Amino acid sequence: MPRKGRRGYPTAILIGLDNQSANIWLIYSESLKQGKTITKNADDEKSAYKHNEEIIEAIRTLLPEGFNQLIIASTEKYTRKSGFIEYLNRSHGWLTKKLAVKELDKKAVTRTDVLKLVKMNMIQESVNEAAVETNEMIIERLEKALNGGHTIYTLRELAGVLASDKRPNLVLIAESFDAANRSSRLYQSTIQKARNMGATVSIMKPDTAAGARLEQLGGFVCVIRR
Repeated sequence: MPRKGRRGYPTAILIGLDNQSANIWLIYSESLKQGKTITKNADDEKSAYKHNEEIIEAIRTLLPEGFNQLIIASTEKYTRKSGFIEYLNRSHGWLTKKLAVKELDKKAVTRTDVLKLVKMNMIQESVNEAAVETNEMIIERLEKALNGGHTIYTLRELAGVLASDKRPNLVLIAESFDAANRSSRLYQSTIQKARNMGATVSIMKPDTAAGARLEQLGGFVCVIRR
C-alpha cells in the first residue's frame, strides 16, 4: 500500500482511539490518507457522549465516498474501544448494516503507527476479513434490488436518473469497469454527482461473490431509491 501515487478506490475507515482522541485514517486500495482528529474535551459522561456522536457523524459523512468497512483500533492501555463499539451497536445500529466493523488491538494514533500496521500487513488482513462480511451484505442488497426491478446498468441510464426526480441509493462498480472508465469525464462526473446526492459508491474486487455477480451484469449496477 504505497503512500504516494494514485490514491485508488476507498476500502476502509480506520479509527485509532486513545483516551482523549479519535484519529481517523482513510484506507484506499493504493494509498493511505489522514483524516480528522476528534478530541474529547473532558472525562465526564456528557463529554464522552458528545465525542462518540462526533465520531459517528464523521463516519456518516464519509459513507458516500464508498467506504464499506470500519476498523476500530486501540491497545489494552486504552479502554475506549469496547465502549465506543458498544455505543455504536446500541445507538447507531444502522451503521453496522452499511459497514463491516472490525476491531484491531493495535495503536493507530500517529502516521508512524499506521505505517507500521501497513508494513506488518495487519490493516490489509483486517480489510480482507471485513470484506467477507461486506460482500455478504452487498450481495443481499443487490439480489433484493434485482428481484424488485429497481436497478439500472449503464452510466447513461444513471445520468438520466440524476437529471430526474429519482435518486440513486447504491452504485456498485466492478474493479475492471472502474479501471476501464477511470479517465472518462462522463464516468467521473456522473459518479461524483451520485455521491453528492447521497448514494454509496462501492468498487468490488473480482475474487468476491459480489464482484463476480457484477461482472455477469456488465460491471456496473445502480440501485434506485424507492
